[in-house]
Amino acid sequence: MKRILVTGASGFVGGLLVQRLRDAGFALNLAGRAARTAAPHGKVQYFAVGEVGSQTDWRPVLQGCDAVVHLAAQVPLRGVPNEAFDEVNDRGTARLVEQAAASDAKVLILLSSVFAVADNSAETPVSEQTTPTPTTPYGRSKLAAESHMGQFDGPGRIGIVLRPPIVYGAGAQGNWRLLQRLAATGVPLPFGAIGNSRTLIAAENLADAIFGLVSLPDADLKPGTYMVSDEESVSLKEILTWLRSGMGMSPRLVPVPAALLRVLLRTLGKEKIAKSLLGNLQVDSRLFRETFGWSPEIRPRQGITRSGAGFQR
Repeated sequence: MKRILVTGASGFVGGLLVQRLRDAGFALNLAGRAARTAAPHGKVQYFAVGEVGSQTDWRPVLQGCDAVVHLAAQVPLRGVPNEAFDEVNDRGTARLVEQAAASDAKVLILLSSVFAVADNSAETPVSEQTTPTPTTPYGRSKLAAESHMGQFDGPGRIGIVLRPPIVYGAGAQGNWRLLQRLAATGVPLPFGAIGNSRTLIAAENLADAIFGLVSLPDADLKPGTYMVSDEESVSLKEILTWLRSGMGMSPRLVPVPAALLRVLLRTLGKEKIAKSLLGNLQVDSRLFRETFGWSPEIRPRQGITRSGAGFQR
């Protein structure tokens, strides 16, 4: 049975993945800022690595590991300086890849983001063939992180990059948390006519996709960069309707034309919000599903309704 290093193990997706791996009997090295008590028999070991960045020493936590899943990252939150994205996501990943290449690890999975490729909206579906044009410090740092994966190349080594879109669930941060807070107000919202198309991924589905990769024999893994997402896209109207359903509320969505909302938001200097709320961002993740024989277990309506219920609790 493999021993797997998971960084960001206490995070939103990391917690779900670690539980799956523990239940399946994998031996785990879990890296965090501070140390925790080791599990019985030492099958799950905890390591303190401090802040992730250019000076992080990953060598102790890499010892004995066959595979590495790198989830630790600086995510977009209010007040985060641009330098933090570069230090954690770019230089921190470079440091890990360099030291992983000098270890016995044979598989390295990096969690990147669709924002390494696209803006908050796109006119055509985003796929592995899309030319990367990141527009945010976060997206640029994630693309830079991907560029270091070549250092892991070598005989018998496999590097895989996953680019998910927005990850949703009751405990999600960033834009999803803002949507949940908006839904939880219960006030009428002017989004009843917004039938845009955005692809998301449930946190459980993302954890399941990663679990599926590390469960496969190395011979069945194919290196490369892959989009990974739910199969169905959803509209803002559907998202808010299902969130409020999970919260035990009626939709209360007023059908204001999208064009009018765009003009209003742009007038207020909220161009980015207009793209995120009203624009399309579809992800074509067929390559990952077909290559690894994976399909998401949770459909958007089920996952988003569950997210609303969990947030309300």
